[in-house]
Amino acid sequence: MKDKKSVITLAVLFFILSFTVTLQTKSIIKNNSANTTQHQRLEEAQAELVKKDTQIDDLKSQLLQATNDLNSYRKEAEQNSDGTKSLSNELERYKILAGLTDVEGGGITVTLKDSTSEVDPTKDVSSYILHDSDLRTIVNELKASDAEAISINGERVIFSTEIRCVGPTIIINGNKYVPPFTIKAIGDADMLSAALNLKGGIVDQLRSLYGFDILISKAANIKIDKYNGIVSFKHAKIME
Repeated sequence: MKDKKSVITLAVLFFILSFTVTLQTKSIIKNNSANTTQHQRLEEAQAELVKKDTQIDDLKSQLLQATNDLNSYRKEAEQNSDGTKSLSNELERYKILAGLTDVEGGGITVTLKDSTSEVDPTKDVSSYILHDSDLRTIVNELKASDAEAISINGERVIFSTEIRCVGPTIIINGNKYVPPFTIKAIGDADMLSAALNLKGGIVDQLRSLYGFDILISKAANIKIDKYNGIVSFKHAKIME
């Protein structure tokens, strides 16, 4: 009976011991598994951090490149701006020379009317009226005196302007006009005035020989409109 109790006791103790060992083993396995999972997560986090650092470095590199590009574009734009301004000024200069823009400045105004003097029977009656040649001579004198812009009765004188008589009228830029004529010229007023008032010159002859009414006045500011026609070239081409 005593041996039977001892066997039962040993069996119980063995069961308890086995259960305890099993629990401890499971606990160790669980802890190891948890440690392994935590380690994996740590490694993954570190890998992600390295990846983010790499991305940040890439972004910094892109930002630096973009900044350099922007500075380069700004510098180029400034240089182009100076070049564009220079070209724009040059274009305006040629537009003035070509008569394609309104201008203003100091100069003179010349007003011409047909003669009111009694006709000398020994002279040609046509000599007492203004002719296209008279206007052309005056315009040429103004050009020779460095007039920068000229107009006749509002018609801008350009390279192709024709001044010619057709019957009792004078055609200028394709439009017909009769006296009086008003010629405006922008330039050195003293030089322009002196050129026209030259003794023996065209104005002096018209006044003294035929009694033409010609008034020359200086002005601090004269406005001359641009040429309003169409300039076209049928034969002249730019040489390559």
